[in-house]
Amino acid sequence: MRVAAAALALALGAADPVGAEPAEQSPRQPLALDEVLASVDAHYPLLDAARRERDIARGALRAAEGGFDTRLVGIGDVRELGFYESYTGEGMLEQNTRLWGTRFFGGYRLGRGEFPSYDGARQTDRDGEFRAGFELPLLRGRSIDEARARLQRAEIDVRRAGPQIELERIDFERDASVAYWNWLAAGLRVEVSRQLLDVAAQRQDQLERRVTRGVVPRIDLVDNERLIVDRRIRLLGAERDAEQASLGLSLFLRDADGNPEVPGRDRLPEDFPPEEPPDRIPLGPDLERATRSHPLLRNLSLQRERTEVALDLARNDVLPDMDLLVEGSRDTGQPDPGISTEGSIEGDPRSDTEVRARIRLELPIQRRDARGRVAIAQAELSRLESRERFARERIEADIRRALTGVEAAYAQTEAARDNLELALRLRSAEERKLLLGTSNLIDVNIREVQAADAAVMLIRTQAAYYRALANYRAAVGS
Repeated sequence: MRVAAAALALALGAADPVGAEPAEQSPRQPLALDEVLASVDAHYPLLDAARRERDIARGALRAAEGGFDTRLVGIGDVRELGFYESYTGEGMLEQNTRLWGTRFFGGYRLGRGEFPSYDGARQTDRDGEFRAGFELPLLRGRSIDEARARLQRAEIDVRRAGPQIELERIDFERDASVAYWNWLAAGLRVEVSRQLLDVAAQRQDQLERRVTRGVVPRIDLVDNERLIVDRRIRLLGAERDAEQASLGLSLFLRDADGNPEVPGRDRLPEDFPPEEPPDRIPLGPDLERATRSHPLLRNLSLQRERTEVALDLARNDVLPDMDLLVEGSRDTGQPDPGISTEGSIEGDPRSDTEVRARIRLELPIQRRDARGRVAIAQAELSRLESRERFARERIEADIRRALTGVEAAYAQTEAARDNLELALRLRSAEERKLLLGTSNLIDVNIREVQAADAAVMLIRTQAAYYRALANYRAAVGS
């Protein structure tokens, strides 16, 4: 039974502690906070939009993996007119790898016709030439290159999606919790206002009989009619607030199709759950866990890791570009006559197997682009370290501030419960005085309104306690 509403109803003498409507078995279970939070997890559009960030990050990761796709290269060269008539065709597979930036390649080439001595490498034996090899960066591009950096950043972004979604979820669940407790408080305030109106309505019948018998003056009947109007205004205001709270909660409570569901009075719980004393809140473990693994800190840590990738790439680009190329080839089939390396015509101008190695060196003199990016990345790391330090301090301050709010709301709830008990005792005493003829309707009304206000105050403080508890849990990151 609702504590505040039921206690007030009994003290005021209302026949129905729930309200003016007949008590019926509700066909639906009272709405619990867990049901609202489950609805947020399953159907809340903004949380679903946040989850799409992971899909976007995974798509970017797949795109980054394209930097290591196997490539098929085909080349054809036909020379029909001129002193040397020839044609060549070549097909090759290339594969970039994450192993020290090594590029492997292999393929087949066929060259027929007449070739000058300086272009004799294009000529092959009758069945063509098979060749394979690799290219290995020795300095720049050995530990990291643009393709590997892009892939690492994409992998980090996939991991960052987790804490980013958690941060969004924490905010949404806190907002849903606040909306739920506001809805519950508004619904209970409607019950208090309805009971206060019922008492005045029941007393009107009694006063009419007493006026008829000449026991009380007719002015008391008029005064009670004014009370009925005044309390009906109170009830209308409470119902308006409850309707607005229901609409606010419907943004988080959704049906199976994901559409907003406005909770009715039949889903209103009997009362708030019992409050837990603040000294049962494990502040120490919560602080330790939050300052170690809060989603905000994990997100900043991954941002720092992403910036470190940019710093590694910039430092790599300062290095000279030195590549080692190793290639082997073998001709097959009958040899065609051609010009050898000495410039004479021979029947077999090339050997069957050839192996060659080549080193290429390139060094930009100023390297201002790479050095500028090094400075940018280092500054960004320093900025992230400062932000992470402040975030850790802010998280701890938010937790302590939220706990202070819980403690204050709990103390107010205890005081409001005592205030309601005293108001009910005064209301009962005034009612007995009225029966003995030593009081009047004005004083009785004052005590009734005081009791109703005390009940509303208790409801408000209970709602404030649970809102503060939701803020504490959000600050902890749970």
